[in-house]
Amino acid sequence: MFVPRPHLCDVLKREQRRLQLLCAPVGYGKTALLREYLRDLAAPGRVVWVSLGGQAQTLESLCLMLADALGLAPDTAPDAFLTLIDTRDWVTGPSPLPRSAAFPCGSGLARDEAFPGNESVTAGPLRLVFDDLPPEMPGDLNHWFDQLLSLDNPQLQVLVTCRQRPEWNLPQLMLRGELLELDARQLALRPDEFESLVNLLAPAADTASREKLWHQTAGWCAGVRLLPTALLGPYLERELLSRLSEEQCEVLFGLAHLSKASADLCEQLWEEQQGARVFKSLLDAQAFLVPIDHQPGWFRVLPAVAQSLQDRLSGAPLNRLRLRACQLLSVLGQVDDAVEQALSADQPEVAANYMERLWLSWILSERHLDRFLDWRERIEPQLLRSSSRLIYLCAKALLFSGRLDEAEECLQRLGHFLPLPDPHRSQRLLANWQALYGTLQALRGHAEQARLHCHAALRYLTAQDWLSVLLCHCTLARIAMNTGELNEAQVLLEHSLELARRQGSREAEVLVNTDRVRLMLLQGQSGLAQSLLRTELLQLTGSRTQPYPLLGRLMFLQGELLLQQGQIEEARQVVQDGLLHVRDCCAPFVLNAYLLLSEIASRNDEVEKAHLLLHEAERRMHWGKIDRACYQRPIALQKARNLSRECEADSDKSPVAHVSGVPDYQDGLTPREVSVLKLLAEGMSVREVGHRLFISVNTVKTHAKNINVKLGACRRTQAINSAKAMGILA
Repeated sequence: MFVPRPHLCDVLKREQRRLQLLCAPVGYGKTALLREYLRDLAAPGRVVWVSLGGQAQTLESLCLMLADALGLAPDTAPDAFLTLIDTRDWVTGPSPLPRSAAFPCGSGLARDEAFPGNESVTAGPLRLVFDDLPPEMPGDLNHWFDQLLSLDNPQLQVLVTCRQRPEWNLPQLMLRGELLELDARQLALRPDEFESLVNLLAPAADTASREKLWHQTAGWCAGVRLLPTALLGPYLERELLSRLSEEQCEVLFGLAHLSKASADLCEQLWEEQQGARVFKSLLDAQAFLVPIDHQPGWFRVLPAVAQSLQDRLSGAPLNRLRLRACQLLSVLGQVDDAVEQALSADQPEVAANYMERLWLSWILSERHLDRFLDWRERIEPQLLRSSSRLIYLCAKALLFSGRLDEAEECLQRLGHFLPLPDPHRSQRLLANWQALYGTLQALRGHAEQARLHCHAALRYLTAQDWLSVLLCHCTLARIAMNTGELNEAQVLLEHSLELARRQGSREAEVLVNTDRVRLMLLQGQSGLAQSLLRTELLQLTGSRTQPYPLLGRLMFLQGELLLQQGQIEEARQVVQDGLLHVRDCCAPFVLNAYLLLSEIASRNDEVEKAHLLLHEAERRMHWGKIDRACYQRPIALQKARNLSRECEADSDKSPVAHVSGVPDYQDGLTPREVSVLKLLAEGMSVREVGHRLFISVNTVKTHAKNINVKLGACRRTQAINSAKAMGILA
């Protein structure tokens, strides 16, 4: 089961360096990638493949294998190889190139030998492949490789796969621009490659199973193949644990139970074993310790590997480790991970105590919202009601998740803490309560109540309550956009952006800019909107390796813009890619993806698919316990748009037998609505349109409202842009 990796092959072809080093744990498809790359090379040259199998080597043993591969005498001296390789003119001879077509991608379960049959030519580069380099090599062998890599022959290229970075002069090669290195992050399967492999292995696997497998393996190819079977344990025993020392195994078994680790943490957890030293040796040994995005120095054991190793440590020793880790993590500022360890150690009181120390902005970042809600299910309700701060945190998490009734219940419990002995604190607590309650009312569609509460909150919120201030500004800005007060919305969002930047909250800044993009569209500034969105997407993507819901949210917005421009297939791809970032997360914004995909399917006359996507959207909202106010109306509107398009298509197919009750309109708009929209697009006022069409101002307003609803627009300019993209307006 071979999964092609064309993007990685392109990297290898594009970056022709003296040394191309593929360094990653076993099972990342290093050998298969080199085979695919060499097989598809069109340039002339010679390939010499030496399979080392990760076994210990001496300089003499390597030279024997190299002599055999080159067809030279077995007693050829090491220096003679260097002299020969440094020669620029090669004689013809067999070029041993390994098989690739049937080799399973990244399995690490088989190694077929190189085989002759490809004849080399006299011109072109010499490519020496050393497959599965041993983790440790004697000094004279490392010195020989340094000499090999420093030869003058410009036609020489060395390709190496290994599980541990070799002790060569790699910094010098890097400075000279002669090193290309791919690690586990680059070699991991991309989401589309993961889906291709799952389709080969288990085509009937449902969405939930795929999401779980992706989360556990993070693109580790061998894990995708072996985790669903009983073979992963024996595989790790043979390919990983057998290569580690006893103290390395002891530390790794403990790390399998921790959500993250660093050298400092390990030094204190395993002080007698010099934990920092052992931790570094595990990193060097490529023991599946994955760096955590944007947290330098912190790593986690790949979930699939951690799951397989967790039975190696249990009972009292494990509980002692968890409680000690809990204390140390909190001291190191990793409060959320301290909560996780306390819960795993069956200490909910300790977990609740640590939860009170979380920054309020923490919920906005990464995947913390889902994590917090998971904790809420695992802690007794009375503990979560023990302080106003915990109640406030729960209310905010539920509000952001669209669980409005539960959020309102939490907010009502805040009243039990009022009044506080300190009037100033009472005032602040009430103001924070009103900020959340105003947002709650806005989500339910009660704009006036939302405005009242948000304005009341802003009178008493302090600089310490910056997140509540930002929440009020954004809520008021969205209401202003819905009512056409665009200047007011712009001022509010500018204040929000400045506040987010002053607090250094990148996540809050992205969320504010999402609203700014929508405002720019309503103002007819589509170019600026697209530019801002592109900037945010570039900054968020970066070197991120894990799914990121906030990035998915931006991709859904990008898909919406592409659809408005008529780029249907591009929009579909962007939205589908965005869904991969929200695999096991459910928040109200996820609905946008399904609405867009349903609209695209409807435009492509995929009637059943459009219907099923809306059904899946509703299912996902139910699964996330999201309030009907957040999704019922948008889904109903999309159903109406789809039905309108179906009726129009039926009418076009049967011009003689016209179906009674089906209006003759284009993309859901009646002829009168199209006429109104055309005049509005010409810049006419509502009154001028009424005079031109001999209808009342109220009738024009009704038509304009229906147009916005059918085109999914909030403002006239957005409706006009959408109509142009659909071809309704020239």
